[in-house]
Amino acid sequence: MVSVEEIVKAVKSRKELQTLDDQFVKDRVKRVLAANGVIRKKMDDASSFAQFCRSKEYEELLKRVRKELRAVYGVFQIGSRKKIIDKLRNSSLDEKEETIVEILKSHQSTSERLPYYKNIYSTICEKTQPKTIIDLGCGMNPLAYHHFAQHPTIIASDISQEDMDFLQECFDILKIPGKTIRLDLITEYEKLAKLKGDATLLLKLLDSLEEAKRHISYKIFDNIKTPWIIASFPTKSLGGKKTIARAGRAWFERLLKRKEMTWETFSVENELFYIIKNR
Repeated sequence: MVSVEEIVKAVKSRKELQTLDDQFVKDRVKRVLAANGVIRKKMDDASSFAQFCRSKEYEELLKRVRKELRAVYGVFQIGSRKKIIDKLRNSSLDEKEETIVEILKSHQSTSERLPYYKNIYSTICEKTQPKTIIDLGCGMNPLAYHHFAQHPTIIASDISQEDMDFLQECFDILKIPGKTIRLDLITEYEKLAKLKGDATLLLKLLDSLEEAKRHISYKIFDNIKTPWIIASFPTKSLGGKKTIARAGRAWFERLLKRKEMTWETFSVENELFYIIKNR
C-alpha cells in the first residue's frame, strides 16, 4: 500500500520545493491523482512504495505534481534564509539594496520586472492612489517596495508559512510598513473578504490557479473587496521562446464582463497588466 504522505516526501525531495507546506503539497498530489485514473490505479495496485517507485506512472506523477507546484508557487533559491537575514541586519543601506536585488533575481517573475518596477508602480499608483496594497500570491515581490514613489502599507500573502515568516523579518529589518499572512487561495479564498485595502495585486497568478482549479478566479474576485484590482499575465512562455497571444486572455476578459467591471491595460516586456475598477 502506497500512502500520499510518501508521495509528498518524494515530491519535496527537490531542494527548491522543500519549504512548501506538507498539506499544500498533499492537496496537489490528490488533485493530480483524481484527474489521472491510470496513475491512481497503478498506485493503488502497488504492494509497496518501492514497487510503485519503479513504475513510469510514479515518474509521471512526480513530474505533474512538481510542474503544478512550480506554476502555482514559483521557486526561491538563494541559499540559507538565516544567512540572508543576518546579512540584511548587519549591512549598510547600499549592501541591503544589493541583497534585495539578489533575492528578486532569484525568482523569474520578479527578475523580469526589475528594469520596469518603477514604471509599473507609478502607473498603478497614479490610477489607484493606494494607501494599502494587498499582494496575493506575492512571492518575494513586496521586497521591491523601494520602487514605490508613494509608501503604501503592504499586506503580503502566499501559501508558504516559511516564506511569510522570512518576508516578515525582511519587512521588520527594512522598515517596510505592513504584515504577512499565509493563505492558500484555492481553499481559503473566502478569507479575502476580511482583508481591507485600496488595491489588490494578482501578478502572474491567475493562470496557475486556474490550472490547479478551474474557475477559482471567479470565487477569488467574488471575495476581493478593494476598490481596485491589478492582475497581470505573462506575454511569453516560461522559456521565453513563445509569445502568448492576447486572445489567450479571452477567458479573463469574459470574467470581467460578467462581473460588470471596467478596466484598462498597460504592458512592459513579458507582462500584460489589467487595472480593474472593482464594482
